[in-house]
Formats: sequence, C-alpha cells, structure tokens
Amino acid sequence: MSSSDSDASSSAYNSNKRASSSNSDAMLPTSNSEKRTSPSSSNASKKRVSTDDILDSLTATGRQKKMKLSDVLLEYRTAGRKAVLTLNPFASVSLTFHYGMMLDKGGVSNSNISDEQQARYHTFYNGILDMVPGFCATLDEISYDELKPYITAINSAMSSQRSDDFASLKHPMLEYILTNRNSDTLQPPIPKSSCKSNRGTNHPRLARELCPRKWLDKFDIDVDLGIQRLQDGTWPLLSTNWPSFLYAADAIYDSEDPNIGLFRGHAGIRAFQHLYLGPAAAGSEEHNDDDSKHGRSKSKATMYGLTKVTPQAWAWAMCAAWFSLSACNSYKVCIGSFNLEDFFFAIIETLDDPEDPWAVDTMAWINEQVFGKHAAKAMTAAADDTDSDLAKMRAKRAARKQGSTLTSATNIVVRGPITSPPSVPPAERPSSPAPPLTPPRPPLQATPSTSSPPRALTPLSDSESFPPSPAKQPPAIPTAVLPKPVPVAHKKAKPVPRPKPVPKAKPVPKPQSNTRISARLSAGAIQVEEPTTEAGDAGILDVNAPAPPKKKPVARRGKKAA
Repeated sequence: MSSSDSDASSSAYNSNKRASSSNSDAMLPTSNSEKRTSPSSSNASKKRVSTDDILDSLTATGRQKKMKLSDVLLEYRTAGRKAVLTLNPFASVSLTFHYGMMLDKGGVSNSNISDEQQARYHTFYNGILDMVPGFCATLDEISYDELKPYITAINSAMSSQRSDDFASLKHPMLEYILTNRNSDTLQPPIPKSSCKSNRGTNHPRLARELCPRKWLDKFDIDVDLGIQRLQDGTWPLLSTNWPSFLYAADAIYDSEDPNIGLFRGHAGIRAFQHLYLGPAAAGSEEHNDDDSKHGRSKSKATMYGLTKVTPQAWAWAMCAAWFSLSACNSYKVCIGSFNLEDFFFAIIETLDDPEDPWAVDTMAWINEQVFGKHAAKAMTAAADDTDSDLAKMRAKRAARKQGSTLTSATNIVVRGPITSPPSVPPAERPSSPAPPLTPPRPPLQATPSTSSPPRALTPLSDSESFPPSPAKQPPAIPTAVLPKPVPVAHKKAKPVPRPKPVPKAKPVPKPQSNTRISARLSAGAIQVEEPTTEAGDAGILDVNAPAPPKKKPVARRGKKAA
C-alpha cells in the first residue's frame, strides 16, 4: 500500500468518527430544564436528619459541605458555656466523659489520678448530663468515636467562654481596683493595648493587689523591695495564699485567723457583677439585673437562671479577676507558681460549707452586695418561710385533704354497697316453699306476782324451731336483704282544655220593601226566577218543584226576501 492510500484511509476514518460523535451529540437532550435535573432536586420533601447523618456529615470529606457545630450541636455548646460559669471552667472534657462513663458502669480506675480528682470529673460529668436533656440515653447507644463531635462542641464552647470573660474584664478591671472610680486614677496609667507586659508585678499598684495579704504591710513600707521579692520568688504567689484584692480595704489582717475580711473587697464584687450581670451593673447602687443597661442581650445570670451567688460562680469570677491583673497574655492554668485551678477549688472549699457560720454569713453578705438587700432578704425568707401566709395556707389545705381522705375511707367501710344474694339455678332450688325470714315465736306471758324473781324465757321446742338447728344452739336469724328501689316514672298531667268561646249571633238583615229580589239556582242547565211579594215577605223557593216549561222562541218577522 502506498502512502497516498494510507492517507486517504485515515482521513476517511477521521471523518466517520466525527460524524458518529456528532450523531451521538445530537441524541443528547439540549433543553435547559433537562440539564438542571438532578437526583437531589427530584426529592422535594425534606426528611429529618438523624444523628448518624449528622455525624457522617461532620466527618465527611470531598465536595460535601460540613455542617457547623453551632447549628447541629447548639445545646452542647450552650452546656459548655454554662459549665464554665457554674461548674468547673478548668475540667478536661475528654477525661470527664472517660471517668464519668466508667464510674457509671461500675468500673474502677487504675490510673494515677487521685480520688478527689475523679470525684471532680464525675461531678462535672453529671452536671453536663443535667444540662442536655436526653444526652444520657444517647451515650448508651453510641461509641467513643461517635462521641467525639459532642466532646469537641463542649470543649470549644468552654474555651470560647473563658476567652470572652478574660477579654471582657481585661481593661475594666483596672478601674474596679480603685476605691472611687470617679475621682481616683491609676498611677502610673496603663494604656489600652493588647499587651499585658506592664501589668502584674511590673506595676506597683497591680503588684500590691496581687501580693498575698500576709505580706502587704511589709510591701507598703518599701514598694520597690516588695516588687523585687515578688519577682524573685522570695514572696511566692501561691494559690494557698489569698491575694490582697480579696480583702476589705479597712480589714485588719490576723495571721492566726485569715478569715477576717476575706472575700469582702470591692474589686471582687465589681468583677462578679461585670461578668454575671453586665458591665453597667458593676459598682452600681441599684443592684438590678436590668438587661436594658447592658444592651439588648441578656445577662449571664438571666440566661442560665442564676438567682444567687454560688461558690462556683464566685470562684470563677475571682480567677478571672486575678488573670486580668496579671501580666499573662494568653490563657494558662499555671502562671508562674500560681495555679488557677487550685485557686478555684480553694475558694469553693472555703465557702461551700453550710455548717460553717462564717461561710454562711460571708455568702449572705456577697449576695446582698451583688443583688441588693431586698434580694438577699428574699433568699433568706425563701429558705425558711414556715411563718409566711402562704405556708399557713398550704398547711391548712393539706389538713383538709387529709381529713377528706379519711372521711371517704370511713364511708367506704360503713356505707358499703348492698350486695344481692347469689342466684340459684332452677335445678338446685328446693321444691318446698321458702321459709319465712324469722321463725314464729309464742307471745310472752307476764306473771302478776312481784315478789318472785323474773322468770327466764323458755327456749323453743324442737317442733317449733324452724329451720332445724343443732341442740342447745339458738336459731340463726337470717339477714334481711332489702330490694333495690324501682324508679317510678311520673306521668305528666294532661292539660285541661279551655272552653271554646260561644260565637256571637249574626244580626238579621232588615227586609227591604218595594224591592225585587231575584234568585237564580243553577242545577245543570235549569234557571229558576221567582218574584217576591209586595209586603216584603220573601217567597219560599221550592227546589223540588218542577221547572217551568221553556218558552218557545218566537221567530222574528223580517222582510221577506224578494
């Protein structure tokens, strides 16, 4: 084969291929409506997304768009934020669910974690389950891998809440440590910037607030020496030594009794009001949780139903205040030698003791300063309201209910329903007539003598006793069974007919004189015409009389035809 033949054959092959491809393209639909048709658009009805589909979409890869945790796991994010403010802001969510689920199933931990730490995890675990309805039942049906999205949502929400609180309190806390915010100023002033390097022990006033109260008197004597001792660790900042801003300004410190004046500082009260009631409520004398003061958004106390200061909430506010005064820029549990988590639980241990009079009195004072005197009195009255009007009304209502219950029970016993005797089938009924209800007894005869003792009644003989009974036994008296009353239908009395009125007599018309009254009776084709008398007496018409003969018509005489 020559090259020209091969070129011709290849060109023919290419032309046939182009023709076939054009034919196949012509067979495809070209309308826009058909191009837009997809399997997803064919299903118009939306189905409810199950938990498995949500988890699959969270871990899906490729072109499928991931669903946001804020949309899918909103309840878990809310629980994470609330846990920071009311439970434990430093808990590890993964370890919490690990130990919590293990202890719920009766397991025993072999790790090096102390029993106290395990108890903290278990408390946090139960608190999360209480915040999210139905979460406990979900844990029994999913594996640990399926639990990861929930843990991630709670953990991220806790981190966001901590960051928000630290950022919100970062600059206002510099004013809250001042006794009079309107007249006092911080010296030297600190500009509002993101860097906190000029805070903490690097600032004389902030170093005084963070200095442990036990060394504050020496710090005031020589401020520079006190700052140097704080920085080099001679006076270590530990969570077991209470900082000075927690004490009242006029409190006299007693090394033997550090409780005097503790948690009564104005800086701590303002920090708590700022976080839980809003910035406008910090240091306010009105002590009202008014949402209009801090914008349209609700305060944390309103959102999470916090009606009083709890040891956990107070401890977190003090941790946030300490972090705001420190020189640390990012969140850390351990800042130098100070551990925020240990500081948090040290405050709870001090205040969460209902048997300690000092702890009870301190919490009452804190609630009064935060929510006002009236709110504190209302909380105290709610705890012991046995002498209130409502308590007395409740007691009387309970007594009436108890009395009505006893009365109804007595009525059931005394006024029991009357039961009819059991029916006997006809085959078992005796042929003899039924005996009377009581056997006949002879009348008793009274003796006229009064000197002799009264005679005893003689028992009935065997012939008189009916039905027969064993010897030396009184006859059994059957109990009469009263028949049930038969309802009687009352007939309504028929109404008495009223007499019909007597019709009045019609007046007789007066006869007309010198008149001619004609009467015509039509009976078939007969017409009768009768004259009347001249004297006015109407003639009597005899209907049965024969009709008069008809008169023959008389022919008219006309002109004869010509």
